[in-house]
Amino acid sequence: FWLETLFKHARPPDLPIDMRDPCFICGQPGHANCSRCHSVTYCGPECQRAGWRRHKPSCSPKGAEVTMKPSGSSGTGPVQAARASAAPPRPPASNGRPVLSAGSAPPPRGSSCPVFLPPSSEAPSRSLSGTPGRPAGFDVMLTGQRSVENAQRVVDCLKERGVCIVKAGADPTFQKALMIESKLLWETGDYGEAKKGQPMVPGSDQIRYDARDDKVVWLTNDWTQKNQQKCKALKVLDGQLGEFGLGLNKLLEDQLGLSLSRRTCGMLACYAGDAVPGARYDFHVDNPYQTSMDVPDDKRRLSLVYYINEGNWDVEKDGGALQVCLAGPRKAPRTASEALQAEKLTVAPVCDTMAVFFSHTMYHAVLPVLSNRRRFALSTWFQCP
Repeated sequence: FWLETLFKHARPPDLPIDMRDPCFICGQPGHANCSRCHSVTYCGPECQRAGWRRHKPSCSPKGAEVTMKPSGSSGTGPVQAARASAAPPRPPASNGRPVLSAGSAPPPRGSSCPVFLPPSSEAPSRSLSGTPGRPAGFDVMLTGQRSVENAQRVVDCLKERGVCIVKAGADPTFQKALMIESKLLWETGDYGEAKKGQPMVPGSDQIRYDARDDKVVWLTNDWTQKNQQKCKALKVLDGQLGEFGLGLNKLLEDQLGLSLSRRTCGMLACYAGDAVPGARYDFHVDNPYQTSMDVPDDKRRLSLVYYINEGNWDVEKDGGALQVCLAGPRKAPRTASEALQAEKLTVAPVCDTMAVFFSHTMYHAVLPVLSNRRRFALSTWFQCP
């Protein structure tokens, strides 16, 4: 029932740069996989060194034979096997740290196979905040195996800091279908106005509703039935996000006493930089009952956001990053000003990236979209009884 049961991993051996697995640290297109476990991808030696301390506890040898594995591919099909047999041996790993296998085309005949230097044990870890500079990397990379272990990693991240960044592992063809449907729904005018509300005074029943910068489509049963030809892939994704979130319930209940019993329908959102320059959503908590707003508890406890954006996404040039205040997972700060004193985690809205965070404690924002691009994401919220 885990998300990876849907997302297949048979990918073409040579992928365009914008369809390669992103770097484990910065989210940019990866060029090489860890040759020891083949489970994470890096863009170069700098990110490998920065990410080694985070990756080391989960890095275990894939096998005695090291084969070439292009970034974004899996398995050892005929093409990969042929390349592996033609490539010269890799230098051995140093001090238990793996070297990287090449992640693009095989080297020219007669040349040595390019490798990155093993990371230094003294290399400092990159800040989780991703600011200033590059976004944070992935905490969990979903595969067709180790689903229980991956679920525990998600819960461990939630316990530690209240947010987990996941590489979902969707097949590129499925990702493409999601992009096409999201764009077509925009072109056909299916997105509607979105509102955000807050009490006139703290604790008041009188709520003021203001327009948001994004437009949304709620994937209710009625809407999906009426528009089933427009949202086949989106409906599948919405169902799988629901199964993934509820699949975490047993671990959350046993380890945190947090029970999830139901969820909202999916909300497809678009921040259109070409229609609303600088479109954004300022820092807020999805379920702000612990904050100075003093509103009733709407029972939301876990938020899932899956990004559906084509190609690379530069958070400095394009904007639109998700930013989460790491003020602690157990209780929400009373105000956004208080939350902003904490370190902030920056997430690039690259396709197939999923952000999982506590709805009732974690302040977060969509930073202004700076380019003319449209930023798509599908979100859902899980509620306690």
